[in-house]
Amino acid sequence: MTTTPPPRALLSAVYHAAVQGAAPFPRTRDAVRDWFAARPTLPAHAPVVVIALGKAAPAMMAGALDAVASLGRVVHSGLIVAAHHASPDAHAGSTGVAVLPPQIRVMIGDHPVPGPASLDAADALESLVHELEPGTIAIVLLSGGTTSLCAAPIAALSQAVGDAERAQAHLANLAQTLLESGLAIHEMNAIRRRVLRWGAGRLAVALVGRGAAHVPVFAISDVIGDDPAVIGSGPCTADPLDDATFLALLDAHDMRARVERAMGVVLGLEGAGHPPVVPSASHPAFERVGYTLVARNRDAVQAMADHARATGITALHVQDAPLEGDAAQLGDSLARLALQMAHQAPQGTSLLLCGGEPVVNLRETIDRALARGEEDDLLPAGSSLPVADEPLRGGRMQVLALSAALALEEAAHGDPAAWRITVLAAGTDGRDGPTDAAGAIVDAAVPGLARRAGRSPEADLATGRSWLPLDAADALLRPGPTGTNVMDVVALLIRDGTRG
Repeated sequence: MTTTPPPRALLSAVYHAAVQGAAPFPRTRDAVRDWFAARPTLPAHAPVVVIALGKAAPAMMAGALDAVASLGRVVHSGLIVAAHHASPDAHAGSTGVAVLPPQIRVMIGDHPVPGPASLDAADALESLVHELEPGTIAIVLLSGGTTSLCAAPIAALSQAVGDAERAQAHLANLAQTLLESGLAIHEMNAIRRRVLRWGAGRLAVALVGRGAAHVPVFAISDVIGDDPAVIGSGPCTADPLDDATFLALLDAHDMRARVERAMGVVLGLEGAGHPPVVPSASHPAFERVGYTLVARNRDAVQAMADHARATGITALHVQDAPLEGDAAQLGDSLARLALQMAHQAPQGTSLLLCGGEPVVNLRETIDRALARGEEDDLLPAGSSLPVADEPLRGGRMQVLALSAALALEEAAHGDPAAWRITVLAAGTDGRDGPTDAAGAIVDAAVPGLARRAGRSPEADLATGRSWLPLDAADALLRPGPTGTNVMDVVALLIRDGTRG
């Protein structure tokens, strides 16, 4: 008889299975091999250049290098733009690749808000593009984080404010504004790609313009719907929005009032200006682009289900609809759904699995809770917790987890089934927001543990500080950077109600 591990151990293992289910190295290696195998007439000595951008860039590069070497070809040059330095052993898989060849340059960009390092990375990419030889096979590897990690302003923005460094500061301000506004990733990237040097197909146009004969793109999707124009802000994909639709998107989110005036002018929101020009979908460069989806959120969720079955859990419920919308509301509703399931099937252990990418409207939270002083109403009687003076800290999965824990705690006062539920909510990249945690594993006891440590979980949830009570309750999940990014995963474990 298979013994089910303790809840936290089981859910931690389920999370690691999700990460492995979207492992970049083997998936990229196999996809690149398949691409070459399907084109046996490619010139044997055609130059090969590999560009890897995003959080999974090191592992994707290792996979591509392994594939190219196995075909007897040589990579002439390459560039990695990643979120952090990764040891080769961490992404080499089982191939024994120990070090990157010297012709592969590594740059570390800024994330989630672009800064000077992102500008340097974008400049390094431009240098590589200018060194291309005619007939080059330019392999582009994309993963989550690309938009920020190699963000640099278009020339029009630099000219409008004086130079690229000042323009980069405007890009950072735009990114921060969008992050605080609670926009979905496809909406944020639809805005950002217009003002990014390599967004909206501009990288493909530059590569082909310098002589690239083929631009095969291999992507790990970190967006709902897996739209190539959204992943990494579509560096090799034409912008699908016409100017009128683009401006309507900006107005729908009140961007005229939110962005700096210089950015508003460049975006076409001020005066008689027009949105930045982007390459047309009919541009001949796109005829040389091929697109392969290497991994997506569904792969991670399926891997969670497979691991759960291996532990003996047969009552699995996989939610097909992706998680979208407000993270706090989702946490509350998922906890209540788990309670319903606990009553409907009290016997046996079951698991509800889902994935996606909720949002947190931080600006709305700040305006509501801080400007109006609502956090004072949420503090325990007699508490002197300086909520308004503490830094904001948390991420969407921490918000979802804390909200779920509060809902379970509330239900537990009159419903013992609430004590049978444990919730995992985590980002597959290992980093939820600007914190050291991927997310958290919580149950009905977590809010009380946080209070005993001097926190008010209700106030922290309302004021963008979800990390603090989860840390105080020792509920955070800290796997470190995982080397992949296929959005977020959530697992709700409902233990057997017939056991003690």
